[in-house]
Amino acid sequence: MLPPASHVPGTPPPGDPPKALLRLADSIRHPAVCSAGISSTADGRWALYLSVQQTAQVPLAEIEANSGGYPVVYEAAPEGPARAYPAAKRQR
Repeated sequence: MLPPASHVPGTPPPGDPPKALLRLADSIRHPAVCSAGISSTADGRWALYLSVQQTAQVPLAEIEANSGGYPVVYEAAPEGPARAYPAAKRQR
């Protein structure tokens, strides 16, 4: 299955994310993963967030097997770099 174009997180649990999840997000290395972080699932559980290549077949078995029991949410990475536009001039 291809990754969804966007992930809509739910309200995360109160407090800081688990340290183990933060360490896991920092340690992710996989050729299909563009970036990793933390998010929450649609129902509000802490989750590993992965931005992956648009053509990646998800779920990624190696990641899921080493997720430490945390859910993994996927999102397709944008096709190109982010575009920055000049700031709008203020009306005085």
